[in-house]
Amino acid sequence: MGLVYKKILSGDAFLGLWEISESLQELLSTANLSATEKEILSKKVSDRRKKEWLSARCLARTILPAPSEIRYNKHGKPILETGEYHISISHSENYSAVYLNKEKPVGVDIQKIKPDIAKGIDYFLNNQEQLWVDKTDFITLNILWSCKESVFKYVSSYELDIRNQIFCNSFDAQTDGEIEVIIRNENQEILSIHYEVFEDYVLTRTL
Repeated sequence: MGLVYKKILSGDAFLGLWEISESLQELLSTANLSATEKEILSKKVSDRRKKEWLSARCLARTILPAPSEIRYNKHGKPILETGEYHISISHSENYSAVYLNKEKPVGVDIQKIKPDIAKGIDYFLNNQEQLWVDKTDFITLNILWSCKESVFKYVSSYELDIRNQIFCNSFDAQTDGEIEVIIRNENQEILSIHYEVFEDYVLTRTL
């Protein structure tokens, strides 16, 4: 299917969603990779990983106003060669998402919903969050996990502790909505995260 949508969130921000239905060869022909990108692709072992990686490049090239190679900084955060936009990338099984913003850093995450996510609740939810969350509500748990992943990408630091430094305030899960998040690092920061649930996926992004 390829491009599912390109949302213009503002004059300087875009969100794209791509359904990965193409063959590896079809994605290769669409991606128009540079020599550097071809080298990166060659190091990915499985066809699934290659397709995820390629679909994100195809999506970025589709929604960017002008072409730009995607590179990575020392923290593994994607950056555009031109530096014109901040960029965040995510993929999960059948979908890839790309989020662009000219004015500020961004984070996006897409996850296939896992009904058994409660098994890992102690890994990503702190004691304060576990007081209000319904541990049998796997939709809310998946939203929270994806929300924290988006925040982690926004901050772009491996030192950030997802469980103990990202605090999500309570919310009632709908098909879409917003969550207030507190990042407790050197400079305490309050963020709003938008979420949407579709099919058996959840997509979150920083606002």
